[in-house]
Amino acid sequence: MQSSADKGIVAFDPGKAGGACIYHRNGGIELVSFRTESEYIGVLNPLIPASYDVVIEDVPAFVSAVTSNASSFKLGYNFGFIVGMSRSLSFATHLVKPKEWQKGLQGLRPRMGYTERKRMLKDNAVRLHPDLKITNATADAVLIMEYWRNR
Repeated sequence: MQSSADKGIVAFDPGKAGGACIYHRNGGIELVSFRTESEYIGVLNPLIPASYDVVIEDVPAFVSAVTSNASSFKLGYNFGFIVGMSRSLSFATHLVKPKEWQKGLQGLRPRMGYTERKRMLKDNAVRLHPDLKITNATADAVLIMEYWRNR
């Protein structure tokens, strides 16, 4: 059995418009944004479960007072779907809380507005990987992947 250090990583941000970052052991990185269940499944289908760890942001039950009920529902739905899908496909599945993977990132501070926080997260991801086409949908997944790779 491979150790985590010998595996690729598939990091998921289950947000309203979610994203994934696939890190292959050869150093290649793929970014995927998605909105449908089939797009989520399409990320994992071509991969060999024993060769990749799946890392998913462990979303809190309460996001913020300004987050709509519909957005909170979609976030929770996506989270549950991704966890269930990755486990049912036999991937080693790990949950990481936002405070864990965001620790040490530049410019983040408590009580930042949503837009400012998302911009800061994207800036951090672009600084780490200026060669990738990072979007708001994929930035968190890139940072989650980097957290897992460097832990």
